[in-house]
Formats: sequence, C-alpha cells, structure tokens
Amino acid sequence: MNYRAQNMVVVVLLALSVSARAQNTGKNELALLLGATRTPRVEIAGVGSSIGVGTGITFQVTYARQLHQTEALTWYVEFPALAIPLQDLSSTIGATLLNYDSFFVAPSLRLKVGSNASVSPWVSVGGGYALFDQSARRRDGSHNVTRGTSTGTLQFGGGVDVHTPIRVLVPIGLRAEVRDFYRGKPAYNLNTGGGLQHNLVFSGGLVLTF
Repeated sequence: MNYRAQNMVVVVLLALSVSARAQNTGKNELALLLGATRTPRVEIAGVGSSIGVGTGITFQVTYARQLHQTEALTWYVEFPALAIPLQDLSSTIGATLLNYDSFFVAPSLRLKVGSNASVSPWVSVGGGYALFDQSARRRDGSHNVTRGTSTGTLQFGGGVDVHTPIRVLVPIGLRAEVRDFYRGKPAYNLNTGGGLQHNLVFSGGLVLTF
C-alpha cells in the first residue's frame, strides 16, 4: 500500500471515529463516493506538443458538520478527501512520466438549499493541499528522480442530495456531485509553463446522516 492509500485509510478511520462518538443529532454527514477525475491536456512549452492525462478512478470520503440552519438554507463545514490511485500519461516525448497518483484534502464551506426537501442542491468552496506520487520510470525507460511532490489547491463545486424512502428507517441518502480541484502541476520533468491545472471530479454515492 503506497502512502497515498495510507492517507486515505487514515482519513476514513478518523471520520468513522467521529461518527462513533457523535450523538444522533442529524448535524453530521459522512459521504462515501466513487467517481472519475478528468484532467485537461498539458501543453509543453516551446515544442508544439502536449501531455495527455488519462481519466482516473476516484475514491472519496467527506465528513461534514452543520454550522447553521434556517428554513431554506443550511451551512456546513466539510472535509472532502480524495484518492486517485492512477492517471496514465501519454506523450511522444521520452522524458514524460508514465503516470502519477494523487491525494487531495480541501476543507470547505458548503451551502445547501432545501435541506429537508426530497432533493437538495448545494455548492461548495474551499482550499487545501494536493500530494502527488510520480512514476519511478519515464517513458524512455530512464529513472525518474522527482517523486513525492505537493502543492496547494482550490476546491469549488456543487451537487445534489436525494432523500431515499429508506431514510425513515436508516438515515442514508444519495449524492451526485462535481468538484474542480484547481491546483499546481505535479513534476512532469518538462517545461509546462508553470501555472495551475483543473481536475474535474465526477462522483456519486451514499451519505449517512447522524
């Protein structure tokens, strides 16, 4: 298990620990989501070429705590944590990495509309950090000496929560969401002009309220 996966396990265990200790007030949420991350192509400066970034399967756990509620709106502080075990890279240049994996944590504020309705849309914004583990080898077979980099990230997105009929017996609902983690680039070992890159994460799964 690499250290990105270990980080994800730690986050899940911490969230479950909070869940076990919390009273059944309905002010806490624990979301377990599965999705995919899409990253745009990365331009290589000065050579008229680019790096294609493959779609990565994404595992997400998000803990949220209700801060304030009115009849129409509810504010939460949330802690989305995402692991992307593998994103393959494609390029015609031999110095390009073969792949990398990522881990994101971005404490955020979320505003939900119609919390007691059967369908509740929401928006989220925040920021945190991103960790990357680049492949040990480059495309030309040479050793990659730059691994284990990190950067800051902005997070903004939105989604919808759906109350299910079984919620009467078990406080579980459904969630569909999209988030953009706008962050610095991993060490591609090529001149990509610096700057930031988008990472669109499309996810869906279950939400436990307690």
